[in-house]
Amino acid sequence: MKKSILWILMVLLGITSFAKEKIVVYVPSSMTFLQEEVGQDFYDKTGVEVEIIGIKGIPARLKLEKRRPKADIVLGLSEINVIQAKKEGTIASYKPKTADKIMKEEYLIDSEWYSTPFDFGSLAINANKDGLEEMPRSLEELKKLKGQLIVLSPNSFTGQEFMMWTVAIYGEDWLKFWEELKPAIKTVAPGWSEGWAKFTTNEAPLMVGYATSDLYFDEKSSYKSFIPSEGGYIYVQGASIVAKKDIKDGSKLFMDYILEEKFQRAMAEKNYMLPVTDIKLGDEYSRVPTSAKVVRVKPSDLERIEEYKRELIKLLKK
Repeated sequence: MKKSILWILMVLLGITSFAKEKIVVYVPSSMTFLQEEVGQDFYDKTGVEVEIIGIKGIPARLKLEKRRPKADIVLGLSEINVIQAKKEGTIASYKPKTADKIMKEEYLIDSEWYSTPFDFGSLAINANKDGLEEMPRSLEELKKLKGQLIVLSPNSFTGQEFMMWTVAIYGEDWLKFWEELKPAIKTVAPGWSEGWAKFTTNEAPLMVGYATSDLYFDEKSSYKSFIPSEGGYIYVQGASIVAKKDIKDGSKLFMDYILEEKFQRAMAEKNYMLPVTDIKLGDEYSRVPTSAKVVRVKPSDLERIEEYKRELIKLLKK
């Protein structure tokens, strides 16, 4: 009898111990809404508590905490971030059980599953038609304008991705394109938020931004976005398990969870990103411009991203 009671107590203690497991997830500051959107749902489904912490500069924090990691998972890594993190040994490989939900192979960031894609964005040129004599349709047409374009510093995420977009299109001549584009640039904003503030207060009628920016405005608004005819550019955000001696079961469960509908819908509706899985979105998403042609950056160019940033910053300061 005593043995039976002892066994029951041990089982209950085991369940309680697992139920109290907690994982820490580092996210970009713009994604802290996930705590409210999915934290309770994840706990209800798994019994694992999740703490979402907004971090500025996640790749640098990963490197800083390498010996004593505080996070279990990081969200928001780009392809170049993953390449660097793999070299530094700060992330671990894990293929989610839900991986077959990913719609397209082009969304995959890493063939060894050191990172799992969870959403993607498409860069575009945001435009206020009321401030333009004629809407441009290509990057080449942008070069013909004078002081009408807001670009973002390549030190910002969006600015860096736009720079790599031009590298993907123009190859070795990408810096020449920027030299020719310079007269069209009204200002170089530090980041997207600052650029958006300038754009929406009519400092310039064109801005480097996102295709989903059209969701911010009424359908009848003068604000529209377009993807240049040279080809669209998508960037994929990934999630990775932080490399630790003991990886928690809850970390793997969360990696499985990010490809479930609740998480995917949260990223679309709250972060204005697009899902990598096949979920139905609202009718307003039909206004988001798309491109049949998508250009990609070569791995060799990704390795040179810091060099390219230095070159572009030097050019923009002239």
